Amino acid sequence: MLYSFAECKEKFGSPYQIDKAVASGILWKLDVGVYSDTGAENELEIVQWRHPNAVMTFDSAYFYHDLTDVVPEFYYMATAHGARPIRDPLVKQFYMPSGTEGIGVTTIDYCGDRVRTFDLERLLIETARMKGKLAPDLYKEVVLSFRRKSSELEAYKIADYLAHFARHDAIESIIYEEVF
Repeated sequence: MLYSFAECKEKFGSPYQIDKAVASGILWKLDVGVYSDTGAENELEIVQWRHPNAVMTFDSAYFYHDLTDVVPEFYYMATAHGARPIRDPLVKQFYMPSGTEGIGVTTIDYCGDRVRTFDLERLLIETARMKGKLAPDLYKEVVLSFRRKSSELEAYKIADYLAHFARHDAIESIIYEEVF
C-alpha cells in the first residue's frame, strides 16, 4: 500500500521516526513523498496513486487494452477540463471536454495492476475525436484493432456517449466508416 508523507508522519510521529522506519525496513521510500509498507509497487501504481482523478488515455490506454503492442514513452492521462496541470515528467496530460469526465471510465486489470482508463467504447470516441492529432501509423494500427474487436463493442454505449460530445455527428461518421 502507498502512503503520503503526511500519512506516514501521522502514523510514525515525526520525520525522524519515518527515517528510522525506512532504515529498519518497516517502510520503503519509493520517491519524494511516496512511501510503501511492502516496497513492491511499480511505477504504474505510483503514477496512478499520485494522480487519482486522472484516467489513462490514448497511447497508454491503447497498450493496456491490447490495441497496440507499442509500449508508450509516457503515461497519457486525461483530466477534467480546468484541472491543475500535472507537473510530472512521466505524464502527458490531456483535458477532457466539460461534462465528459465520468463517461466510460472503468478499471481494468493489466498484469495484476488495476488501471483506471476508458472502456473500449469511450476510447473509440476519443480516437475518432482526436484523429487528426494522433500519429497516422498509430491511428491506423488502433483502428484495425478496433475492427477486430468490433463484436465486443456495444453500439448503445457509443450512441449514449456520443450525445455528450460536440461534433458528435462527425465523430459518429468516422467511427462507422472506419470501424464498423
